[in-house]
Amino acid sequence: MPRRAPCLAALLAAAACIALHADSTAPGSHAAAFSDDGLIKLDNLSAPPDTHLILDPTGPLAPTDTVIWCATFQLAWNEAIQLVGEKLRFLNEPALIPYLNQENFTRHDLSPASYVALADFYRNNVTQKISDALQDTFHGAQWQELIPTPNPHPYPSDFVAYAYLFKNLAFAWPFQDNDPIIFAGKPVKNFGYLRDADKLPADVLQQVAIYDYQSPDNFVLTLKTKAAGDQLILAKIPPAATLDATIAGVLQRIAGHTPEPSRTSDQLAVPKLNFRFDKSFIKLQGLVLDPSPAAKIHSQLTIARAQQIVRFQLNEKGAVLKSEAIMEMRTLAIARPLDAHVMIFDKPFLILMKQTDSPHPYFAIWVGNPSLLLPAK
Repeated sequence: MPRRAPCLAALLAAAACIALHADSTAPGSHAAAFSDDGLIKLDNLSAPPDTHLILDPTGPLAPTDTVIWCATFQLAWNEAIQLVGEKLRFLNEPALIPYLNQENFTRHDLSPASYVALADFYRNNVTQKISDALQDTFHGAQWQELIPTPNPHPYPSDFVAYAYLFKNLAFAWPFQDNDPIIFAGKPVKNFGYLRDADKLPADVLQQVAIYDYQSPDNFVLTLKTKAAGDQLILAKIPPAATLDATIAGVLQRIAGHTPEPSRTSDQLAVPKLNFRFDKSFIKLQGLVLDPSPAAKIHSQLTIARAQQIVRFQLNEKGAVLKSEAIMEMRTLAIARPLDAHVMIFDKPFLILMKQTDSPHPYFAIWVGNPSLLLPAK
């Protein structure tokens, strides 16, 4: 992990995503597990240039960037591979595609109670299948936001790949709020114990397991939660070249090592996080599937939608993660029925106004760019 906490945030999100075999339960709905206090909302337009939601953690990692990865899009991609019957190949595909086709994260890395992942055709009522799977797994607690709209007249090969993940890693003994700490010149909220640790219940300190402490700028620890099968890992370390390599280095420092408990003389200050990142992966949208003769699908499909939502919260009560991902594949409708009039003004166009008894318009506008078009919310 880097010395600066933007990469701490990335590892926290990634570690929560790769936790193995947990059976998390949320009090009430998944939405109720989150707080809106200080919530930061990000999307394609509002995300700062140094904050990224990524699909490939093997790319270069800048130490002062915040980089987030979560498994849901990979899970949906894996389901699409099963439906197509082979690794997904596209015309003029970006370098991201081979990484996704490696399927480095699979359903075997999660407990069945924590996720839903499936892919099916619109003609098989995939929307209802997703809803039923969410209900069967989460029994009404789910907080779905990316359920596809039913398509009453789909092409035979149009399909949807979808994934949903929820984890609630609550502390049995909440930590205390600390006074603000300064991070990159800015005061930030945090929790733990900066003073009077000897006055805390012993159970609070016993939730902290310290691995391979080398210095105040180089250490790895875990915070014990009520989800016995999950690990919540925090690491303040120099970063490797990529997020993937940084994660691997941290896991290596934990594997096979016996942690030491935290003492009353110790100090702990963990910055709080509370964000929602909703991103459409523009570089994937519009790619045209190029199946081999061995594939189960031979239609010319394009990625019409590639989207992921990551909702993450870390505070004195624990860590909560909800993520969804969707990929919609639709047939390239090159030839349309003669009676289909498609009239979408999505390119430059002309508007005229004139009286019927005059050959001359009294108003004309050529709309060549969106500067005067009302923006959508």
